[in-house]
Amino acid sequence: MDVPGYAVITGGASGMGRECAKKFAFDGAAGVALLDLNASALESVKKEAESLSQNKDFKVVTHQLDVSNETEVNKVIDNVVQAFGRIDYVVNAAGVAFKHEGGAAFAETKDWKRVLEINLDGTFYVLRAAAKVMLKQDPIKSAIDGRELQRGSIVNFASVAGLTGIPTSTAYTASKHAVIGLTRTASEDYARQGLRINAVCPGYIDTPMTRSTPLIIKAMEERTKVWTPMGRAGKPEELADAVIFLSGGRSSFITGSAMVVDGGYTER
Repeated sequence: MDVPGYAVITGGASGMGRECAKKFAFDGAAGVALLDLNASALESVKKEAESLSQNKDFKVVTHQLDVSNETEVNKVIDNVVQAFGRIDYVVNAAGVAFKHEGGAAFAETKDWKRVLEINLDGTFYVLRAAAKVMLKQDPIKSAIDGRELQRGSIVNFASVAGLTGIPTSTAYTASKHAVIGLTRTASEDYARQGLRINAVCPGYIDTPMTRSTPLIIKAMEERTKVWTPMGRAGKPEELADAVIFLSGGRSSFITGSAMVVDGGYTER
């Protein structure tokens, strides 16, 4: 893939964020900034990424961060720019999910707020801070043919829950619909200035988050075996492939899209 620049990945300590970090390293990125609340896990992912890169100057920096903290997001993005000089790719992978037994009528306000704070507010804070940096920098050049590409590329994590209704997932579904809306309007704002903004919509992917509670595990098993045409959950690396594609030069004429990676779940 054509990703020679510097990437910022939120939720980079595990699951899909971790796999994205490894893919950027393997596919030739100049450096990766890993952002997550879990500082010790970040160090582990840092070592994995460094071992996969063939670039002798490859650089990994880590920052412990709660993306729902606007002030801390701005500070960390500033620190990343100081370390790398620019930001070419942002992957907004940080997210949480709660199931509300009984549905929307029984959703706890604290759960609703926490999901929206991380999934929507956090995505917006990182997008806003990074976009201000990207709009001021020269376009990156393709590692394949030397042509000028985008000033920056942002990939937000939505979900199939951003395209359909999911029972007992009130806050999560609302947050992911909102992420798609954010992606589409922001992409319109900056398409002519060389900033591409897309979303990826994972289906049921086998990650620590989808195995975090018995209720979520049960829902995933049912919907992968019965409702997903491929009959299985996706692997984090399969989702990471889509993120790398949307980030790099191979997708230079794609912006405002919501790419579905779901084993056929939404084609029913």
